[in-house]
Amino acid sequence: MKKIISVILSLSFTLLIFSCGSTKEVTSAAIQAEKDGVPTWVYEGRRDSKGIYATGAGKLSNLTNSLKMARAQARLELANTVKIGVEGVTQTLVDDQGSDKDRQNLEALTEHALFKTDTILQGSEQVDYFQDKDGTVYVLMFLPYSTMVTELNKNLETSKSFVRDSTAAYTEEKMAEAYEKFFADNKSN
Repeated sequence: MKKIISVILSLSFTLLIFSCGSTKEVTSAAIQAEKDGVPTWVYEGRRDSKGIYATGAGKLSNLTNSLKMARAQARLELANTVKIGVEGVTQTLVDDQGSDKDRQNLEALTEHALFKTDTILQGSEQVDYFQDKDGTVYVLMFLPYSTMVTELNKNLETSKSFVRDSTAAYTEEKMAEAYEKFFADNKSN
């Protein structure tokens, strides 16, 4: 168990390095955003301890269609972020398991979690948008960590590849702990 925790902490630290930046530091993106007259999040996104953000852009014939396109792009970015997190956590646990049965169950959990990405994204919401003078619409979408963890840890009865027995229940419990730990570590950035 200590091995699993240390691997998850390493993965979390790696993600923190990539996802965190000093908000007090003036970045080149912030300077460019000010110069272009757009919110800073258009160029560098937003970060906080409650969830993940993604931006999208669209420029179609009208505001409604441009917003739809921008939301779709932002949701795709959210989906990729969720997918990378799920695959990272579960692959680390798969690699660490000695038993073939545990590996099969963890692989089934991964498959099920990735299948649920659409359900997870239903918890996302648009928190801001900006329309540039050229007509391009930028959208900032947010997905709370709590939504991800709740959806990822829901009962796996719908998964055909997950065989429910005492080993599977133990594996499912370890996976739930791993998700909680992973997202709790990423909240602290």
